Amino acid sequence: MSWQYSEKTKKLFMDAVQGKSGTHVGEIENADGVGEHGSVACGDALKFMFRVARDPDDPLKDKIVEAKFLTFGCTSAIAASEALCRIIEERGLTPIESLKLTNQDIVDYLEGLPTQKIHCSVMGAEALETAVFDWASKRGVDMAALGYKQLNVDENEGRLVCSCFGITEPYLRRKIKELKLKTVDEVTGAIKAGGACGSCRGDIQDILTDIWSGCEGSKPVETDAAPETCEGVGKPDEKPAAATAEASAPGSGFVPLTLATDAPASPATTTETAEDASFVDPREEYAKASPYKRAKLIERIIDEEVRPVLKRDGGDVEIVDVKGNLVYVSFTGACDGCDSAAETLDILVTVSLQSLLDPEIQVILV
Repeated sequence: MSWQYSEKTKKLFMDAVQGKSGTHVGEIENADGVGEHGSVACGDALKFMFRVARDPDDPLKDKIVEAKFLTFGCTSAIAASEALCRIIEERGLTPIESLKLTNQDIVDYLEGLPTQKIHCSVMGAEALETAVFDWASKRGVDMAALGYKQLNVDENEGRLVCSCFGITEPYLRRKIKELKLKTVDEVTGAIKAGGACGSCRGDIQDILTDIWSGCEGSKPVETDAAPETCEGVGKPDEKPAAATAEASAPGSGFVPLTLATDAPASPATTTETAEDASFVDPREEYAKASPYKRAKLIERIIDEEVRPVLKRDGGDVEIVDVKGNLVYVSFTGACDGCDSAAETLDILVTVSLQSLLDPEIQVILV
């Protein structure tokens, strides 16, 4: 496919790959801030670094005087990385000031990018943030006291939604809210998720529905609550009765991902009877669930039944991907490379998922 790039994008790309004077491909020895984003396996990876002129009295007045990058990626990735370095140097920004830059600033500097290549500008903004927090740790700057929180910390720990590009659910949810993405195609254009094999597009749609449910035609408003709410919809614990009824409807896309219902139990004479009345067999829930919700149930069983056992011996397990009834996992810690890994996989992981969810589930170690 031939992409339509602006003349400025093409010039920045050609100048960078030819190593012309004033371009920024390379490394900075003993850099003051270093950040990375993406992975070579996913087709795009960026290492961004900068050097500052240190202020003798106040680190917040440090000025970025040199920025460089290394990237494994396409024309857009190289041009966007070059643009990021130029913006920072041309504006004479401090590390803290650079945090105000967004992926849209990079796109504007390039005089536009194809929709399918916006993710390249997002990659630069993410790497910049990581580099600034690296600088702050070296200079003793308390970012939390300044009101900054590193948003991408621990996001690699969540469920892997898009295995082709290594995108986890926590990261996906944050970028959907941050960039106001409303469709699967918009998500793919912004962060690549769903752009390869396409098997995760249903999961992405479920997450979009979960985030924006009830917001159609409403203006998103920021609240102190973790999820974003909408005008006229109410906070998460103040849902209208109609919305609650819709949320519990089978196949609606809003079914709470829990193993027990939130509905009050019918009157009972004993506590045991009340608990029985409110319990939903996870096997039944799994059989009726969408692929997205099945993955969440699998994740929950792993968290509750498998992971605690492995952690007692210094090991752990991570879900790499879920495709139908095929669950791909990898062992970490003491379990990685253990001589008993095959037995652990069969006796603990497979048996737990088969007995609690579906006997057709197959677990594959990768």
